[in-house]
Amino acid sequence: MDLRNLMQFYGLDTSKKIKVARHKDEKRGYDLPLLYQIGQFDIYQSYQEDPDFHGCEYLISFLGTDNNQAIFIGVYKVKSIKKASEVPLPEDFIYLDIYKPSRNYYYELEEMPGFADLKDRLVITWSGGAINWIQWLDKREKEVVQILPKGYVSHFPGYLNFILTHEQLKKIIENPDAHKDWHKMLSVVAGIYLIVDKTSGLQYIGSASGKEGLLGRFKTYAKSADGGNVELKKLIDANPMHAKMLQFTLLETLPLSLTAKEVLAREELYKKKLGSRINGLNLN
Repeated sequence: MDLRNLMQFYGLDTSKKIKVARHKDEKRGYDLPLLYQIGQFDIYQSYQEDPDFHGCEYLISFLGTDNNQAIFIGVYKVKSIKKASEVPLPEDFIYLDIYKPSRNYYYELEEMPGFADLKDRLVITWSGGAINWIQWLDKREKEVVQILPKGYVSHFPGYLNFILTHEQLKKIIENPDAHKDWHKMLSVVAGIYLIVDKTSGLQYIGSASGKEGLLGRFKTYAKSADGGNVELKKLIDANPMHAKMLQFTLLETLPLSLTAKEVLAREELYKKKLGSRINGLNLN
């Protein structure tokens, strides 16, 4: 099946003028997955330097991934076009100081209902090369590669190779059927983990041991982004956006056979190495 047929099946009138966009802003340094996770991607998409969305009635948007593929994030109606200078950026936009000066057009986009079942799940192959990031739907076929399980984030890449936002961690924990590999691998080891607040760079180092190992500790963070940590709780209470800006990764795996005291000794070593008490979020 190709993208056009699938969009027809979900109710989109493909006789309209429709463009397809694969967003992957690598050169300018914008973190598009982060913008999407924190709910600011639509702001980024609405401001464009060139008249990329002129002449179309609808826009089908994807985030670029590896292997020349892209994952679906929504269908938008192009309601109007204005000068970018006429529409102020929201003051909480994380790229407020650097984004707008290079933008000439503002597109008023309205996300269309009826496609929620495909969001974060529909994967296509992008034809025409990455440089051709915006294309007419009826000019190039887009092969549907797969429709991922609901709540899917990614395959397990290895203990020292993942970096997760809080939203991604939450999805992994709350959708065990879609992430059996994550649940299995995290449950068989203890370890030392690192949380970074991307707004400030401040770090929190913690450890996981016990029956469920890292999985058990990550379940705690899935329920509450602060995980019971005093300084993290203060940040999130002061600004709930901080929960979306937390980044989770792993520093070291340890055998589940180690005692809690032995695991805490390793945690203490990392706190000293990285200075997470003096210039971080660790109090103990």
